Parts: sequence; C-alpha cells; structure tokens
Amino acid sequence: MIKSIATRTHIALGLSFVLFSVLLLALLLGLVPDEQRAVRAGRATMAEAIAANGSALIGHDDLGRLRSTLRLVVDRNEDLLSAAVRRRDGEVVVTVGDHERHWHDDDRDLSSDSYVKVPVWQGGAPWGRIELRYAPLRHGGRLALLFDPRVHLLLFIVVGGFFLFRFYLGRVLRHLDPSQAVPTHVRSALDTLAEGLIVLDKKEQVVLANAALATILGRTPEKLLGVRASKLGFARAGGAALAAGEAPWVKALKAGLPQRNDMLELSDAQGRRRSFIVNCSPVLGSGGDHAGVLVSLDDVTELEANKVELRASKDEAEAANQAKSDFLANMSHEIRTPMNAILGFTDVLRRGYARSNEDRHKYLDTIHRSGTHLLQLIDDVLDLSKVEAGQLEMERLRVPVHTLMKDVVSVLQVQAQAKGLSLELLIDSPVPTTVQTDPTRLRQIATNLIGNAIKFTAHGGVQVRLALVTDNAVPLYHLHVVDTGVGIAADKLEGIFEPFVQADTSITRQFGGTGLGLAISRRFARLLGGDIVAHSSAGRGTTFIVTFDPGPLTDVPLLAPSAALSAAHAESAALVAGWQFAPTMRVLVVDDGEENRELVRLVLENAGLTTMVAENGLEAVKLATAQHFDAILMDIQMPVMDGYEASRRLRAAGLTTPIVALTADAMKGFEQKCLTAGCSHYLTKPVDIDALLELLGGLLGGTRVAASSPSLTAPVGVPAVLPDAATPIVSSLAHSNPALHATITKFVEGLPARFAQVQAAAAAGDLSAVAQFAHWLKGAAGTVGYSGFWQPASALESSALGGETDAIAPALAKLMALAARLQRPDLQTALTPTVASLAPSVSRDTGAVRSRLPLGDPRMRATVERFLARLDERLSVLEQAASASDITAVAEFGSWLKGAGGSVGFDHFTDPATRLAAVGEGGQAAPLLNEIRDIVARIELPAAATAATSPEALRHTAS
Repeated sequence: MIKSIATRTHIALGLSFVLFSVLLLALLLGLVPDEQRAVRAGRATMAEAIAANGSALIGHDDLGRLRSTLRLVVDRNEDLLSAAVRRRDGEVVVTVGDHERHWHDDDRDLSSDSYVKVPVWQGGAPWGRIELRYAPLRHGGRLALLFDPRVHLLLFIVVGGFFLFRFYLGRVLRHLDPSQAVPTHVRSALDTLAEGLIVLDKKEQVVLANAALATILGRTPEKLLGVRASKLGFARAGGAALAAGEAPWVKALKAGLPQRNDMLELSDAQGRRRSFIVNCSPVLGSGGDHAGVLVSLDDVTELEANKVELRASKDEAEAANQAKSDFLANMSHEIRTPMNAILGFTDVLRRGYARSNEDRHKYLDTIHRSGTHLLQLIDDVLDLSKVEAGQLEMERLRVPVHTLMKDVVSVLQVQAQAKGLSLELLIDSPVPTTVQTDPTRLRQIATNLIGNAIKFTAHGGVQVRLALVTDNAVPLYHLHVVDTGVGIAADKLEGIFEPFVQADTSITRQFGGTGLGLAISRRFARLLGGDIVAHSSAGRGTTFIVTFDPGPLTDVPLLAPSAALSAAHAESAALVAGWQFAPTMRVLVVDDGEENRELVRLVLENAGLTTMVAENGLEAVKLATAQHFDAILMDIQMPVMDGYEASRRLRAAGLTTPIVALTADAMKGFEQKCLTAGCSHYLTKPVDIDALLELLGGLLGGTRVAASSPSLTAPVGVPAVLPDAATPIVSSLAHSNPALHATITKFVEGLPARFAQVQAAAAAGDLSAVAQFAHWLKGAAGTVGYSGFWQPASALESSALGGETDAIAPALAKLMALAARLQRPDLQTALTPTVASLAPSVSRDTGAVRSRLPLGDPRMRATVERFLARLDERLSVLEQAASASDITAVAEFGSWLKGAGGSVGFDHFTDPATRLAAVGEGGQAAPLLNEIRDIVARIELPAAATAATSPEALRHTAS
C-alpha cells in the first residue's frame, strides 16, 4: 500500500508525525500554557474579591447591596450561571439567577471548577458562605478529550503541517531538474531535433523540453519545467479552445496507447499562431504503470498556410467565375432589351408600318433612347476597367455645381413624372458660385444616383439636397439624394458598392441593371477627394450622401440658398438647341461606314456646313491635298488606309487643317496615339452630336442657337388629370386610325375576363399574377389609346411587387371604375351594362375582322391569303385532334396561330390562341376552337384586281 502513496505525500506524513511527537512531549513537560488553569485562577480571584466585599456588607447588615453586587457580577460574566448567599444554618438569603436549578453540589466546603464556595464573616465569626455556580470547563465522559484545547492545538498543527509540508515538497520537487538524470549526449541529441519535444508526467506537467520547443515558445527549457501543458496555449485548428480531456497526451495516458497525427495550434513568442502535428507515446514507470507521456510536435505552419491560400484562391476563382457568369447574364439581358427595341422599331420603319408621322417620331425616339442606353452600358464597363487599372484621369475645372445639378434634375424630371413622383432640388446652406472639380464625372455620379432613386421608388418622391460643410479642416461639398423607395437592408448596404452586385437578386429581375453604376460612382467620388455612403432600411427609403473636394475657395463668393436656386433655374433655362455655321465652311467626313457618313453629313449640313465624304484614308488624303477644307473628321479604323496613316501623310504634306479623330476605341492610350499621329482632337463613337458641334463651333467660329427650355410635362399619353367620373372614356386612336377599331374593341371586350382572373388571383394571394396583370394593362391600355390606365396600373403593380396587400383592392376598384367607362370606337354611347359591370363573360363581337397590314400591296395580300388557306387546313385537322384529346397537337396549333395570326395583322387571334396553347384537354379546347372559327368567319379582305389564291380566301373577300 505504501508504494501506492506518492513520494511527496509519504514524506509529508512522516514529517507530520515527527511534529506531533514533539508537540506531545512539550505538553507533557508543561511547556505549553494551560488555559484551564488560568481560568480556575481567575475564578478563585473573583470569588475572594466577592467574599471580601460580602463580609463588609454583611457586617453592616446590608444584604440589598450584596444582592446588587452579585447581580452585577453574574450579568457581566457569561460563564457565571448563578450566585447565592447562604447562612451557616443553610438558609439562602440572597439568590441571583436560577440558583436552585443550577446548584447540585453536596454540602462539603471544597470548591470545584463549576461550584465555588467562599466563606463570609461577621464580627470575626463565620456567618455563612457565598456560592458561585460556573459553567463546566470541559465536557465529561468519553468525548471529553475531543473538547480539550490542547488536543485541538495538536490536531491543527499536525494537519496544517501535513498540507504545508506537502505543498512545500511539491514546489521543491518541481524545481528539481529531472533532465539531469538524462545523459548529456542524449540531451544534446534531443536538442538537435528540429521538431519540438516535451515529456509530461501524470499531472501533465513538463519534466523535459528540448531546445526546439523552447525556442518556439520564447523560453528556456528550464523555465518550462513544472508548467502544465494546458497552460502552454494549445488550441484546435482554427483557434477553438481545447476542451478538458481532448488533449492527445491525456488520451494517451488514459488509454495507454499512442495518439498519432493530431492537429493543434500554438502561439509562438511573437504571438503568431503556428500549426503542429502532435504525436504522443506513453512512458512506462518502474512499477509497470504509465508514469508520463512523450509528446512530439512537428511544425506544419507553412504547409497549412499554403493550403489556406490554395483554398482561398479556389474560392476567389469560383467567385470570379460566378461573378463573370452573373455579369454576362445581366449584360445579356441589359443589351438584349434595348437591342430588341432598336431592331424591332427599325424593322417597323423599314416595312413602312408606321401609321403617322407622330408614330415615326415616337419609334425614332425609342431607338435613340435604346441606343443611348447601350452606349451607357459600354461606358460603364470601360469606366470600371479604367478605374481598376488606375488609368482614369480627372479634370479640374471651375463648375457651378448648383447649375449642374439643376440640369441633371431637369433631364430626369420627365422620368420621375412618368412614375407620378416628385423630384426637387433643395439647397441647405450657402454654396460657392463655382468649385474646382470634374463636371463630367460629377454629372455621371448625380445622374446614376438620382436615376436609381427614381427607379426604386414607387410612391412619394426624390429630393436632391446640396450643402457646403466647413466643420472639418478641409471643406467638403455634400450632395444628398433622398428617396422614399423600397430601401435596402442594413446588412446589404456596403455590398451595393461592389461591381455587379445588387442588394437582392430579385432586384435585377424586378428593376434590371448590371450593378455597375454605384461601384463606378463611388470610385469617381473617391477620385474627386470624397466618398459615397448610404443610409437605409428595408421599406423606408434610402439616402445616398456624396462628398467631394470643392478645391480652393479663396475669393469665391458664396450664394445664399435662394439665390443659388434662382441662378440655377436661370442658367439651366438657357439651353442650346444647336449651332449655325457660315455656308462657306467646308468639312471633309472620312468614314468607311455609309451610315456613319450619312449621319455626320446630315448633322453638319443641318448646321449650315458644306460637307464632302471619303470612304477611306487614301481618298481623304487625295481630297484634302487637292481641295481646301476647314476641318476633317477622320475615322481611325478603315480599310485601304487607316486614319493614323492618313493623318501622318496629311501632316507630312504640310496640312495644318484641324483633324478630329472619330473612333469607337475609348480605352486610355488611343487618344494619345491619335494625337501623336497628327490629329488635333479626339471624339469617341457613337458620335455625340452636341459634343461634335461644340468642338466644331470652337474650331470654325460657329454661332450658338438658343431655344427655350422644354416643358416638363407628363409622358406622352399620360394625362395629368383623369377624365370626370361620369364621362365616357374614348380611345385617343379611334378617330385618327379607323384600322385600329377592331384591336381597340377587342381590348375593351377582353377586360372583364381579365379583371375576373386578377380578382381571383388577389383573393388567393397570388401577388405575382396581380403584378403581371398590372404590367400588361399599363402597356396594353396605352397602346390602344386609353392612357388614363397608366398611372393607376403602375400603382397596382408597385403595390403587388411591394407586398402591400391592403392597397391592392382599392387599386383594382379604381381600375375597374375606369374600365366601366370605356367606350368602343364603333359605339356612340357608353358600353353595354354587361361590359360596364365587368362581368366575366361578354357578348361576342359580330363586326368584320380585317388585317392591319397594307393589303393594297399584292405581296402582302398574297401572304395573308396563304395564311387563311393554311388556317382552314389546320382547323380541320385540329378538330379531329381535339376530339381525340391530342394535347400536343392542340398546344402546337395554339402557339402557331398566336404567332402567325399576329404576323399577318389579325390580332383577334392572339387571345384565344394564347388560351388554347395553355389548355390541355380537348373538351376544354372546343369553346376556343368555336371562337377561332367565328373570327375566321368574320374575316374580310379588301377587293383586289387579282384572284384569291384559295376558295376559302375568296369566301372572305369583300364584295
């Protein structure tokens, strides 16, 4: 059993017994003071004093004062339980306390620890005695020894000494160097190892550490002795704390088995986290038990760092690939949308489908807006590339910011009014008349932020606020753009400034955009000496704060807010409509693209300039050296001879005429290349007409032609005030284009069914279907001349997209009230009660069905007749397919008719064909087939000189 006791405990027990023996001998020899003896002496002294005082009082027969004295003594001594005065005859004449209960002594005259008897005298003769009953000094019986203070002293000193000895021995043994037991050559070999090595005892205390580990920890091997392994700072990979019992050396001691390849982290002397592969092997002691564990630590920090870098590189590559995919998807959508408008309306104009000059202007405006949007997309990508490459240079010009912001607000006012939003410019503090900044980049920032605010706001409006803040050491110009739009969640705010990122993936689907504008704008603002920050919360609008350095403001006057607004309005109203030049001015236009030549030529000739054109640089050199030109507009990329070579040859020939380079290459470096080749100026394509005329005006001395500011009214077709509630609503296209009567009538008659469907969707909580209906109505109603639907339909769409369920029912009621007042073009009175009440079913139109194509053209007529013949054939086949429940054939016919019927001008087929394509079963298709048959029966073609191509077509030809 002794072997099972630790050495330190064994020695502490022996020392404690030695101390016990010494103390016991001291007690026996009386060397230790006896507390009880002192108490007895004190009690005897007190009793004698009381007896002396009592004898005096009895001599004067003053028992009352004697009673008072005894009471005072009893009250002041806790050990004194009671007191009494007894005559010689045994009569008790004075008692203090419950003396009868406490006094149980025999009648002997001897006193004890608890019963003290002191005689009193009167006149020299014994009179009686004073009895004092004390509490016993010690307990009686077998347990009396346990209450002896001397025993308590012995036990305290022995037990306390044991623990003190044990603690002291532990400290002493801990500082003994067990490594001294290791031979020197073995210790030297351990210190030469590159990996860390420690030996731990059963209590996880270090008993040996080699130089490698000591160097890592920044200590000497001696300083590590006795330190617990848990105090060295080991942690799991990633910094997680090492829980008790999880350490590999603990497992090795408990299981008695080696632990291999455990990954731990440890902070070195510089505080850097290092990674180690830890191996532990139990060490056997002399008794066959495991006395400790050998721990080796292999430093793999660099390997782990390489893994982390590889993982990070992989994540970055995947993120970059995803960003590229998202960017390409967004750009594809953004490019295809305007391209669809450009190609579609261009095709309409090419085919001569425009019904009026007003339509042609509208289509051209759409093409122009779409092209401008495409150019802006390209500019955004180029600007981002320039900024990231550090190649974007900022101008520093004196600019009246309040005027520039007024121009931006004026341009975007129409866009805001089209959505029923307010857009206002406010100035919150005195502002400088001019500041030093880059007006182009500042305009780009403001246009992007205000445009975004309008885009993401459905109700309320947008405020643009200007202020000069001088609180800091360097004054900063502040531009605030505040909207009441959808807002941005707090955790998404900073991410919106990352390229190709929007606050929510649904934003791209709902509002479009590439996610480049804010990223570019922030970088521009930082290049201008400021920044852009955003404050927002979801559903509560957003505030963008733009700051930029206004440059030196010494001697620059400040305008009060009202004066600045007045100046901005006055300067913004002075718009420039164009330039006029003397007819004697001659310009050579050099471009290999016929469209580009015609565009530039048209613009220049409209400004009064005389122009000549050349298809390549060689022709340009021949013309410019043979004739006089006041300016040359030189394309760069051309066949035969490019613009660089042509410019060099013209300069080599001594020509000093201004040469303006026109190139689609907008990257940095090409401008300098053009100037080096001999060009005097540089403009990018597509040609900015205003910039071109501005440049030529400076070169050729042109004259500005001013025009009044355009009125900022609601968009075309959106009346500012809806008609009176009792007035029938007539299509604005009904009188100008009778050919549209059938289309307008079809729209009106289809509304009840549409409203029934959307009401059912709203009741079912299908807000997506409600939004789709509102979006369709907003466009379709305006297309057929009922522009009053635009604003309420926009409100319904915004409410559905924003999840505002309470606002959907009132918006639908407003639209249905408008629909109830619609008047068909072929009627002089309001709609029939069936239509006006918007019942789901309407009476079928019995009027003639005509194609909207110009059938006076024989080729058009032949196409329509072939369609009708094909339609009769397919209808016969389809009726059999419907009877046989051939779902595929029914759907294919519906899809074909929807596209083919619209292509040949019969829009009446679109709605039933669409529903037929969505219907699956033949039984449900039968009513739609009857509806299509009815439309076919009412088709009329105008009389023609040539015969129809089929009997069925002839049957539909009007007599």
